Amino acid sequence: MKIYIVTGASSGIGEAIARKLILERHTVFCISRKRNESLIELASSIQTSLWYFETDLGKSGLIPGLMNEIFKLMDKDQISAISLINNAGIIEPVCPAGNYDNDELQQLIHVNLLAPMLLSNEFIKHTRELVIPRSIVNISSGAAASPYAGWGPYCSSKAGLEMFTRVLNLEQKQKPHPVRVLSIAPGIVDTPMQGRLRNTNDADFPMKPRFEQLYQHNLLSRPAEVAEKIINFIFCELPGDDEIIDLRKL
Repeated sequence: MKIYIVTGASSGIGEAIARKLILERHTVFCISRKRNESLIELASSIQTSLWYFETDLGKSGLIPGLMNEIFKLMDKDQISAISLINNAGIIEPVCPAGNYDNDELQQLIHVNLLAPMLLSNEFIKHTRELVIPRSIVNISSGAAASPYAGWGPYCSSKAGLEMFTRVLNLEQKQKPHPVRVLSIAPGIVDTPMQGRLRNTNDADFPMKPRFEQLYQHNLLSRPAEVAEKIINFIFCELPGDDEIIDLRKL
């Protein structure tokens, strides 16, 4: 039995990943601020195992208890492989420094960077005795390496997540049964996040016209296609030695 823990499953890439895993009849634990009723109905209709946790990952104090609850629901003797997919992310504030809303800034760092670090810490702690394939997949962005005016907090959070990926791999390589940790940048995908970017103020986000053009010319990737590529990387052989993967370059 393969088990997947997926954050940000309410929409976009996270929803597409969870949907494909459910259809493949894997055991899935979904975490998001809002329940995705369509995923729950799908799992029920095909009688596969899905647990859904409505949790605001910006409230970091909830994460250790959440992961304890999730792992209590597992029969570890029945698990053949297990993966944590850190997909949840937010984009606001989108504006130049000096104009940030302090609460939005704190929430972004908590959701985009602190939550994946805490979730990964708990995942490694709870699975360290399991001699099975284990993986952590951090969903990154081209913004981790490319600065965008007006998008400083988001770019910084994704850059931090990529460095955390590198550090985890360095640590895990010293272990007898290491967790494989990947950072995957999915490219520009047709998600609600993209819609919010297209509705930002031009002065706050100068790259807005580029995103509008990609949408108008139907050049955005589809979530289902991206989800399939991400899932294929989780336990298979990698195309190279680098743990930082950009789907657009493959």
